[in-house]
Amino acid sequence: MIVRSKSNPIIKPEDVLIDNDELEVFGVFNPGATKFNDEIILLLRVALKAKSEIGWIKIPVADKTDTFKIKILKWKKSKSLKVLKKDARFIDINNNRYLTSISLFYLARSEDGIHFKISRTPVFTPSADYEIYGVEDPRIINIGEKYYITYTAVSENGFCTGLASTEDFKEFERLGIIFPPENKDVVFFPERINGKYFSLHRPTVSFIGKPSIWLAQSDDLIHWGEHRLFLTPTNNKWERNKIGAGPQPLLTDKGWLIFYHSSGDNQIYSMNLILTEKNNPQNIIDKSTKPIITPRYKYEKVGVVPNVVFCNGWIANDYEKILIYYGAADKYVALAETSLDFLFSSLKTL
Repeated sequence: MIVRSKSNPIIKPEDVLIDNDELEVFGVFNPGATKFNDEIILLLRVALKAKSEIGWIKIPVADKTDTFKIKILKWKKSKSLKVLKKDARFIDINNNRYLTSISLFYLARSEDGIHFKISRTPVFTPSADYEIYGVEDPRIINIGEKYYITYTAVSENGFCTGLASTEDFKEFERLGIIFPPENKDVVFFPERINGKYFSLHRPTVSFIGKPSIWLAQSDDLIHWGEHRLFLTPTNNKWERNKIGAGPQPLLTDKGWLIFYHSSGDNQIYSMNLILTEKNNPQNIIDKSTKPIITPRYKYEKVGVVPNVVFCNGWIANDYEKILIYYGAADKYVALAETSLDFLFSSLKTL
């Protein structure tokens, strides 16, 4: 079974301290997760917004002229100002779209996987033109001595996927854009398969089709090709709109377990599972018959974006214990625990 932590949500916006009187924490969610030096490490997506001021609209962005510190854009409210806001996450001002918050990465450490110490300052902040609106949804993949972080980079020119690496979670080397706009939800398989690296990615489609998961191959983790359609949304109530990859695939004696998220009726997000062949990851052999986790509790249903559970970090200690760290309602970090036996039992052979 899936057992949610009694401490949920385990990390809340008020748990993150910031040293900026103009900003406040909008949400802390969608963490990448891994084990490092006998601790559990989370890279937290922390969304910051400008504190409200009567008569003004205020938007935080990265300031390219000042080593990418955060600056506040301001517009005085007036009848001539064209403002359209349909979503808590973005706003259209004079026909230009802005995010209402900017996301950075903070580091959280824990010995028990529940109680975390959070860094006082961000460990990863915008530092390139393609990150001017923030960095989002990190996924951590451990390959050899390095930990690779794939993340969504956002700017006025759309969103793309960036790559960074670290060996100590103190210093990060940026390796550039690996998937151009508009592409996100990128995660690597944590080892070579038949001499190649594999990744899952999710291009956005606007004219025809639905956002689906694709598979790509690489020799160096930087240059990707041999793209193939991997998985499309099933026409059911929990994933008919779109799907995207979750945390790094987990190798088991039965093949690769892959967690993915879906959006269905009423924009409700769920988490689902597939199993692929070990030596041929493009061959899907099992798929969950229903969502593994759906929004159930208030912290998953009420927040910045309602009815969202979104996982891009899990840790498998052994067959009996898998820790699933997930974002709840784009506002909180929550934890659920399960076992491989339960996950396997949720699959149906295709």
